[in-house]
Amino acid sequence: MEDGFNPATGLITFTVRPPEEKRRLDVVLAARYPAFSRTQLARLAKEGQVRLDDQPARARASLAAGQTVTFPPPQAPLTDWPPEPEVRLEIIYEDDQILVVNKPWGLAVHPAPGYRGPTLTGGLLARDGQLAEVGERHRPGLVHRLDKDTSGVLVTAKTETALRSLAASFSRRETKKCYLALVRGRPARGRGQVELPIGRHPTQRHKMAAGAGRERPARTIYRVLRHFPAPGVSLVMLQLVTGRTHQARVHLQSLGTPVLADPVYSRGVADLASRFPQLAPGLNRQMLHARRLTISHPATGRPVTFRAPWPPDFLNIFRELLKLEK
Repeated sequence: MEDGFNPATGLITFTVRPPEEKRRLDVVLAARYPAFSRTQLARLAKEGQVRLDDQPARARASLAAGQTVTFPPPQAPLTDWPPEPEVRLEIIYEDDQILVVNKPWGLAVHPAPGYRGPTLTGGLLARDGQLAEVGERHRPGLVHRLDKDTSGVLVTAKTETALRSLAASFSRRETKKCYLALVRGRPARGRGQVELPIGRHPTQRHKMAAGAGRERPARTIYRVLRHFPAPGVSLVMLQLVTGRTHQARVHLQSLGTPVLADPVYSRGVADLASRFPQLAPGLNRQMLHARRLTISHPATGRPVTFRAPWPPDFLNIFRELLKLEK
């Protein structure tokens, strides 16, 4: 395998030389690739994206001559993001500490490398420019996120104090996150929990997976609310005890019941739409909705719960499913 960037894989590869033996991986990376910052390289290692002989490697790993190192080139850091007044926000609740919104599907929460479409961040900044001083420049006030095509309730902080309080609460798992999902099939048990560690997929960087190395513990509690035998679809309620990327989607897939119309973890949408054309108009995005969120309010410490109404597409599919039962 030749050293350098491979356009086919999108990865940089190099072989450890004898003078680099017994040196730390992060030190060698910084010496070989001075165009990348140490922070960028350390973040890649922390995320398990730097691999040593095809195994995830820690930044402080000691190297041996002849070993192969692969990693994706880090993206340039994002800085300021302009306000986007065209992004309309549906406000669920607001006071001087927090702002809670009902995020529509199709709207990214914050900017990301390679994505330059509208974002919730841009809408927040257009509404209140002072948020630019709260938290990271490209993630003002954000303490959690939802996937671009997941809808539902999302809380943001309006002050640094509120941001620190909420971040600590999420970190201690004191929040309660409840989702609704329409899934293919039906879980073998009507209720239960999934405890399956999740990590970045080793080759498909847009996916998460179990058994990928460098996984982090993840736990989801689920309950089947209703099953529709004709199309083989179930309505499931989920409580995400942890908050890993794609957690609900990966855990539901592990049960053999992937989220309906999930473009990454599910298949067969075209077949379902052809057999039940009345469902087709709603199968434009993954049927996952953040229905309820309970947090400790930063000012009072008391629990408060916020709910996002069912989005129209979700509700329309549910109504069509009810009709199929008649």
